[in-house]
Amino acid sequence: MNRQNKTLVLSAGLLIIAAAFTRLFPHYPNFTAIGAMAVFGGSVIKDKKLAFLLPLGAMLLSDICLQLLTSTKGFYGTSQYFVYAAFIIITALATLMQKRSVSNIALAAVWSGAIFFVVSNFGVWLSSDFYPKSLAGLAGCYSAAIPFYKNELFGNFILNSIMGNVFYSTLLFGAYYVMERKAILQKAIA
Repeated sequence: MNRQNKTLVLSAGLLIIAAAFTRLFPHYPNFTAIGAMAVFGGSVIKDKKLAFLLPLGAMLLSDICLQLLTSTKGFYGTSQYFVYAAFIIITALATLMQKRSVSNIALAAVWSGAIFFVVSNFGVWLSSDFYPKSLAGLAGCYSAAIPFYKNELFGNFILNSIMGNVFYSTLLFGAYYVMERKAILQKAIA
C-alpha cells in the first residue's frame, strides 16, 4: 500500500461500498453500479488483492442485505456464480487500464456491460434445463434474454447496463478525482 495513500484507498473502499448499497434502492432493471464498481476498483486501487476483494466483498454484502432486508433475492442459484465471474473478469480487465481518462472510462462502461451480458446469460444456459446444451441452445438463451429488457428505461439490457455503468462511473470516478485533488493539496500544504 506504499504506492497509494491509505486515505485514498479507504475513500475508494467507501465509495465501492456505497455503490454496492445502491442496489438496495429502487432502480430501473440493470441500471446499477455493479459494472462501474468493478471497473472503478480494478482501475483505482493499486493493491491488486484489494482491487478484487473490495468490490467482491461489497457485492457479497449487498447480496446478503438484499436477501435479508428486501423482497429481492440476494442469492438465486447456480447462475449467480457467473455474475460473480463476470464481475471478476471486469475487475481484472480494469486493472490493465493504463490511464484513467474519460474515453477509457467510457469505453470500460461499454465493454463491462457487454461482458456482464455474455457471461451471466452463459451461466443461465449452462445451469438451467430451459435450453439444450448445444450452440443452438446457447444462441436461444442469448436471444431469449433480450426481450426481458425491452421495457427498461433505455429500451434494452445492453443500453440500460451501459448507461448505468456510465452514470455510476461518472459518480465514482468524479468523487475519487475530487478526493485525489484534495489529498494532493493537503500534501502540498503540509
